[in-house]
Amino acid sequence: MNQGVVMNGFRKLALVAAISSVVGIAGCGGSSGGSSSGGGTTSGETISGTATAPAGAVASFEQPSVFEIALNFVVAPAAAAITGLEPIEGATVELIRVDDEGNQIGDVLATTSTSITGNYTLTLPQGVNLAGNLIVRIQGPNQELRAQVVEKEVDISPVSEFVLRKFIETGADLDQLVVTDVVKLSGKVEEFNLAAGANLDAMFQSLENEVGDFIESEVAVAAGGLGDAGTIAGNYRSAAFALELHDSENNSWGTYAHSLWASTFEFADGGENVVNVTLADEDDLYGSRGGPSLVSAEWLNHESEFEEVNETFDGILTQSGILAIQGEFEEEIGEEDGWRWPAVTYNLVQAGDRGLFFVQPNEASVRYAVIDTNGDSVPDALDPDQKLGDEISRSFEIFARQPTSFQDSDLSGQFGRVYIASDITTDELRLKTEVNTITFDGNGNFNYAAVMEGHGHQISLSASGPGYAPLTDPEDTGTFVIDSSGDITEAGGVPADGFINDTGDFIVMSGGDGVLGSYSELDMTLMTKLTSGPAPSVEGKEYRLQLISMKLDTQERFLLSSSKFNTFLTMASETEGTINGSFLEVEKVSLGGNVSVTTDVVESEAATVSIGANGATTITIGSSEGSTTLDGFFNADASIGLFALRWAPTEGDPDELGLVILTETK
Repeated sequence: MNQGVVMNGFRKLALVAAISSVVGIAGCGGSSGGSSSGGGTTSGETISGTATAPAGAVASFEQPSVFEIALNFVVAPAAAAITGLEPIEGATVELIRVDDEGNQIGDVLATTSTSITGNYTLTLPQGVNLAGNLIVRIQGPNQELRAQVVEKEVDISPVSEFVLRKFIETGADLDQLVVTDVVKLSGKVEEFNLAAGANLDAMFQSLENEVGDFIESEVAVAAGGLGDAGTIAGNYRSAAFALELHDSENNSWGTYAHSLWASTFEFADGGENVVNVTLADEDDLYGSRGGPSLVSAEWLNHESEFEEVNETFDGILTQSGILAIQGEFEEEIGEEDGWRWPAVTYNLVQAGDRGLFFVQPNEASVRYAVIDTNGDSVPDALDPDQKLGDEISRSFEIFARQPTSFQDSDLSGQFGRVYIASDITTDELRLKTEVNTITFDGNGNFNYAAVMEGHGHQISLSASGPGYAPLTDPEDTGTFVIDSSGDITEAGGVPADGFINDTGDFIVMSGGDGVLGSYSELDMTLMTKLTSGPAPSVEGKEYRLQLISMKLDTQERFLLSSSKFNTFLTMASETEGTINGSFLEVEKVSLGGNVSVTTDVVESEAATVSIGANGATTITIGSSEGSTTLDGFFNADASIGLFALRWAPTEGDPDELGLVILTETK
């Protein structure tokens, strides 16, 4: 094995050592700038800060030509400030109120000017206190920079403007935000070691690419209101499926990987909106193929691990149905290399009022060389000047509250089934999806409907190029063996690992197999209970869209796509909808190539929807190059949608497959 590519397991939600209690969001903790827990600065007191902007854009905020953003993928030195920002000298700072769309309300409340070092001070007028809709602003001919006045130290910069825009995009009630609940995200953003560019537009684009998803996740929690933790208390099972791409920083060596994990949790009421989350154990499967290219790949890995953990940490439940668990910036030092992870907010999205949650984090880490700083011949620090590679993971994890006394009669009716599987062999990489139905009779027996033509797909990539094959499965019957806690131990006479939720309307199954050096196979099945008619109604509903997909293309090109947190499908009617949001696209050409990341922003993308009587649904999003098709199901009340994704060029077979979950927003 190339020693430059020693891949590290990802910081999954279950790895508590990399997770901290939620601090500074939605009812837990305060800000870092000196305001008190009771609301902080009041009228007559002074606020102050520093105004900065990209070099070359300070004087007038003009918009020169777009430049090449000088960024590594995720992070470099820990807690490094954004480089390339310069003080804004002699600018007028205005204090104003804004509405929830960011428009000024009323007159300017106060003004001051920045010094030659970009510093300013401003006294709050009588009757004006800290608030999420109280803004300090600097205006130029074509741009403006703003910051929310939620503490005594308020810096005005591209970051503060970017954070405010995210609050506005989220639809937050700015004047209702509790001051101590508004996260001062600027400091956290600096941990990502961004480099400023020559103009603000480029700076905002780099912020969107590098930290947009992180900020969206935190803003959604701060604006989500306070939930009742007691409503989700109970014992939970979880299962997750992930696809990963790694590189080795221009050393022509990389990895294609997949992983699967299943865990047991307890969610306890910690008072008000605080959820005490206890992880009991976790079972992991991991496989990968590594080398310069598929034709010259040097190893195939498959490994498993079971770990008893018994660790407790806190989450925050919002009224909008988000259970937020915050991971901090993290480092790990190994004997030969080390890793850094940027902060990730794990936002578990609740399905209706059920004890059922979906999370789709966009995770990454960066590998560095390690050095010995104290002369004891043991590495004790990362060397930020010797980056060794990027490791990127996109995953789905499903959490379901377990029943306490399940019996066969609790499982009956027709369920919609969506299946995804990943196979790694010495000959090729394969990704499969299937969509069909399965019916339970209330006595433990099932009738498995055939996977119809057009609802089963396999894409592959080998040394000779990409491939495609349609998949069909025959009908089958059998028995599910489920214990009183909802654990599925057998399906159709074969050992199985899965679980059913406490309302008996959602099933998760996962599994895998492999032999080191030979093959690695992982799969996940999701099932939701369907209606017997009429068709579920989606008109007027908004859905949070969570997506992961992998494209296996010519010239050994990999494209790993995922949605950012604030990506939505809004249904104007039963047949027409629009998609708004952003998608991260991680590209890698050849197994040993370097990864690159871009953000695809989608505005009012048209989606055509066809829903059958039982909730079987096809959603089509077309373009001049090809079309994305989602085949799957809405459940009986249309609060959940499960879909297999495929993309195909206008003339040709599918070459991208994935999984999509739609969850109705509260």
